Amino acid sequence: MKTKLMAVVMMALLCVALFAVNSFAAEAQYTCTVNRVGGYAGTSGKFYVNLTATNGAFSNVYFQLPEGRLNQILAVLLTAVSNGSTVLAKVDPVAKTLSYIYCESN
Repeated sequence: MKTKLMAVVMMALLCVALFAVNSFAAEAQYTCTVNRVGGYAGTSGKFYVNLTATNGAFSNVYFQLPEGRLNQILAVLLTAVSNGSTVLAKVDPVAKTLSYIYCESN
C-alpha cells in the first residue's frame, strides 16, 4: 500500500513540476541575432527563422513564421540579415512562437 501511495505522490509532484516549468517560460521581448531564414518548398511550405537572444536566454532556436504575415516578416528578416542588424522580437522560446519582429538599426 505504501508503495502505491509513494508512486501516486511522485507522479503528482512530477506533474506539478512540469506545469511550473511551462508557466515560467512566457512570451517576452528579446534582442536577437538572425542565424538562418528559410523554409521548405515541399507540401508544408512552412518558413522558419533561427534566432539567438543576445542576452543568452536562448540560442539557435527555430521559430515558425506565421503564414498571415509571411511576406512582411520575411522582408524584415532579410533586411536584418543583409545589414548585419539585430532584431527585436517577441517570442516564446518554449512554444517556439513569434508574435512580432522589428529590424534594429545598429
